[in-house]
Amino acid sequence: MAVVTFDHPGPNHFAMPYYGYGPGTAAAIGGHLLAPGFPRYSGYGEVTEPDWRPPPVRVVRPGDRAARPIRRAVWSFWSIPYRRQHGRHWPSDFFHALSWILSFRLASRLFPTTALVTDDWGHELLVDRLRLPFDDISLSLNGLAGQNPSWWALGKLHAYREQREPFLHIDNDVFLWRGFPAEGLDGEIVAQNPEHAPASDAGYYRPSAVAAAIRSIGGFLPKEFGDYIGDAALCTGVIGGTAIPLLRHYADLAIRMVESAENQTAWRRLAPLEDYNLVVEQYLLGAVCWGGGTTDVQCVFGSQHDTFREDIAVAQKFTHLIASAKSDLRYMHWLTERVRNHFPADFEIARRLFGDQ
Repeated sequence: MAVVTFDHPGPNHFAMPYYGYGPGTAAAIGGHLLAPGFPRYSGYGEVTEPDWRPPPVRVVRPGDRAARPIRRAVWSFWSIPYRRQHGRHWPSDFFHALSWILSFRLASRLFPTTALVTDDWGHELLVDRLRLPFDDISLSLNGLAGQNPSWWALGKLHAYREQREPFLHIDNDVFLWRGFPAEGLDGEIVAQNPEHAPASDAGYYRPSAVAAAIRSIGGFLPKEFGDYIGDAALCTGVIGGTAIPLLRHYADLAIRMVESAENQTAWRRLAPLEDYNLVVEQYLLGAVCWGGGTTDVQCVFGSQHDTFREDIAVAQKFTHLIASAKSDLRYMHWLTERVRNHFPADFEIARRLFGDQ
């Protein structure tokens, strides 16, 4: 393994300053599971037509038991976007570390096998320093060293593509509490929920702008993307499934959209690139699933609306700290308490590493 040099030497060399958002902008799915009594917010900037109906999906329910459920939980961490704060909202590295501890420890109770796809810096942090005992570790994201870190979803896409057996990829801001119906997960494609993605570019996906820019230079636009006339994406707070060839095909298309030399002029026209991670990762996934043929799509929630119904999220035992919820210090207080009370040895490691921020 290569020697890793960290950005901030000294006793608190992992620490970074607080880049907070106003608490009114925070949104969390299942926030009460992490922070009892915390005010609930009803969205995070999405544009949804009042009469919009998502495509039908198979919703996993508490008590569901699949004949052959997914047994492998996967996390990924391409460290460069995090270190440069591209698309990352954690107030400090201390809270970021606590999120990894809680996400990993909770899910490892539900899935027999755990895996991490990362780079040398990520390995140093998560395995050597925090001592999280992943069963399988890949350092393949070292190969992304030359890629633009504005593409913070790129590491996730590479992690999806290298899987060879049914899996569930879990973002480190997602917490699967005891009682989450992991035993019921067996969909060809598994995701968090269907999400409205209007082709009109009225929302935050802007698929028409992407397609027009790439077509204007004769770049690579996946047929599935170009032909898709639907208006639904799939939120990938969790993503995976049993259809490994389909998942690898989707990830390969997304990676080629981002990395191919023929598309770089189009992406420069569309900058800032941070705004286009979701269209490549989540809209393309919707196009692959619903653009033609029939795919068994299984979700934790049946609609975007359901994710913000606290009763449903609590029943599903699912929390996702979306975007700026990660920088709300009230959530961070409860994150600290959860890890301190339930995983005290891990908490002490993080506290010694970062200081009690």
